[in-house]
Amino acid sequence: MKRREFIINSALAIGGTALLSGCEKKELIKAENQIDRRQYKDITVPLLGFGCMRLPMNGRKVDMVELEKMTEYAFSHGANYFDTAYMYVDGQSETAIGKVLKKYDRSSFILADKSPIYKMSSQSDVRKIFDEQRKKCQVDYFDFYMCHNINVNSFEQYRNVKMVEELSKLKEEGLIKYFGFSFHGTPEILKEVVKDYKWDFAQLQVNYLDWDVVKAHEQYDIVQSLGIPVTVMEPLRGGGLVNLSEKALAKLKENYPNATPAEFGLRWAASQNNVVTVLSGMSNLKQMKENIATFESFTPMNEQELKTADEMAKIIQSQGEINCTACKYCMEVCPKGKTFRLFSPYTINTRLQKARST
Repeated sequence: MKRREFIINSALAIGGTALLSGCEKKELIKAENQIDRRQYKDITVPLLGFGCMRLPMNGRKVDMVELEKMTEYAFSHGANYFDTAYMYVDGQSETAIGKVLKKYDRSSFILADKSPIYKMSSQSDVRKIFDEQRKKCQVDYFDFYMCHNINVNSFEQYRNVKMVEELSKLKEEGLIKYFGFSFHGTPEILKEVVKDYKWDFAQLQVNYLDWDVVKAHEQYDIVQSLGIPVTVMEPLRGGGLVNLSEKALAKLKENYPNATPAEFGLRWAASQNNVVTVLSGMSNLKQMKENIATFESFTPMNEQELKTADEMAKIIQSQGEINCTACKYCMEVCPKGKTFRLFSPYTINTRLQKARST
């Protein structure tokens, strides 16, 4: 399909052209002084989403002053997609996002949240925690809502508490607009997940390193074959693809001396055909300004750029670094989390600090 460009009066506008098809290249919607957007069903979605897992911090608390500045800047540039979760920032993310979004009209932003299976032991817990999340976020409904972190350990738990059945009722009641899942498992598990329900979207860990390392390519192909659009998490791998090794950075600068590692990684993720939005866990206004600039006039990667990304991934893999994204899921819900924490606390905490300060 040939790419067409549209000029819209506001990047926050609702409406647009044809519905997304999972196997077609997504058309960009252009707006002056706003970041580019893509059409998703009956709304337009900014190509860059604000991932709220790594919010600005003041000690152990969210820095609300910095978060306010970031939110205002995001809105002024059309970046009105916010992605939070129950466990993010030690449970502070939903409340913080609810406070900063309260002053904006509900129709002016897109809010995504996730259902924490590790907090549930019965079907009644699903609605109970959902209502708790709405209260924290100070909203009547969620635009995008997910079964959070489906993997080999959690998949059976979701079935046991009848998560999909209960969330489907909430969707019918208008409390959820689009229902999906975030995934951290194998392609084999993913095949089971997608056959159980007709999902509106899938949130996958997609970046040029994990394309092979965690078989993201296989996962992407599975959902694309079913026409399920993708929202991307960890496009920069928790800062790992920003703080590149000397060899990987040299390869980037050799081919594209003016490109930054963050810009390169974000563009790679957004260049995949089936992607609706790319989430970035921005931790300060500087990061937000840089990332928004990448999407104010987005150009998909060409073949040479994709080749360079593949070469950089091979360099990183050859150096044997621990595959850590600093998400800290291992410390919260994974049965092996305590073991991994004892094995490499320095690696996790150092990566997290770098991600927040870069």
